Amino acid sequence: MSYEDLRSSIQSDNNRSLVKPGKILVKDNFVFINDFETGIHIYNNANPASPQHIGFINIPGNVDMAVRGNTLYVDSYIDIVAIDISDPTNIREATRALNELSYTIPTTIDYNYPVSEVDRNQGVVSDYKVVEVKETCENNECGSAYYDAVAVNGGNWGGRMMTDDGTVVNFADNSNTVRSLSGSLSADAAAGSMARFLLVKGYLYTISDESTVKVFSLSDNSISFVTSFNPWSDGWGAGTIETLFLLNNHLLIGSTSGMLAYNVSDASNPEYVSNYEHMTSCDPVVANSDYAFVTLRSGVDCGRNDINQLDIVNISEMMSPYLEHSVPMTNPHGLSIDAEKNLLFVCDGESGMNVYNVSNPTSLRALARRTGDSYDAITSNDIVYVIGDEGLVQYSYTEEGQLTQISTISLD
Repeated sequence: MSYEDLRSSIQSDNNRSLVKPGKILVKDNFVFINDFETGIHIYNNANPASPQHIGFINIPGNVDMAVRGNTLYVDSYIDIVAIDISDPTNIREATRALNELSYTIPTTIDYNYPVSEVDRNQGVVSDYKVVEVKETCENNECGSAYYDAVAVNGGNWGGRMMTDDGTVVNFADNSNTVRSLSGSLSADAAAGSMARFLLVKGYLYTISDESTVKVFSLSDNSISFVTSFNPWSDGWGAGTIETLFLLNNHLLIGSTSGMLAYNVSDASNPEYVSNYEHMTSCDPVVANSDYAFVTLRSGVDCGRNDINQLDIVNISEMMSPYLEHSVPMTNPHGLSIDAEKNLLFVCDGESGMNVYNVSNPTSLRALARRTGDSYDAITSNDIVYVIGDEGLVQYSYTEEGQLTQISTISLD
């Protein structure tokens, strides 16, 4: 897709049905559901028993979102876009920050095949087709990896390739990423625990690539770059950063190797506080005032295949977090917390969703279980919104953690 087409493609397409649900966001009486890499559905949820689809926004390459007032902030491949949703049935693009996110390739990639070089000057990659080609290699790495990209393409190799042993060849300049299928509460909306966009006091925090968080000011109807930071450089460690969660004046960052904490009382100038390291895995995080709850998941994209658990990290002293307790899981994904009711909702993949009482985090007590695939959850006003293979399911819940299904937004 050319850059010209990309930057003229955001529009309402209100007849589209939900196909591949990704991240979710709840604001007031509205539910926003990402249709992975294609756009965002908007539902009027004033009556949770009968949510009404009122609009779909076509956004190529979209995975993440945040909302502030009547403005929706989204990623569209390499750009950050502000969309006026005053009329959700007839949206308009308000402004756009160009080239602020890493160049990404979509998840439709088939890792059984190598991926040819990408000419970034032509635009963004929106899809693939499998063809047989003949390419000339320049050294003894033929058949397993491309020649040194620094020499061949000025350090800007655009493809990704499998080696003979089935592992992925790293990008030469670490500037490309495959998009992640990855809640925190801001002043404006509740987002899932897989969030990579987060609003903090009028600033937008975004995970722009595997190692960098960028901060943008949203004043004067613009998206203005303010600063960026590399969490694991500050934390003297290494890992791929994945998720963002706001706890009062602290930003908690989930990564493949641990959780990092920043003081964001001055949102324009985040300050590193501490980190808690764990074994390599995928790692969303939520928290209350004393504990952070971190799911560790195995899998090909997560770095290892032998760890599936919930870590409970004591953060009563943010300068020195430590592991309090671990709970075995099957394949945990997103999670959400109702701090007032001391309830934790943990999505455990194909094993469903568990509800725990966390008044005593060292001895979690399971209260209820939802069957069926569960990927991410949001709690808001005594309703838990769960994304799974059947779509978005809403449940009311009691202080005892008992679930009552209210409605389902089904897939097409």
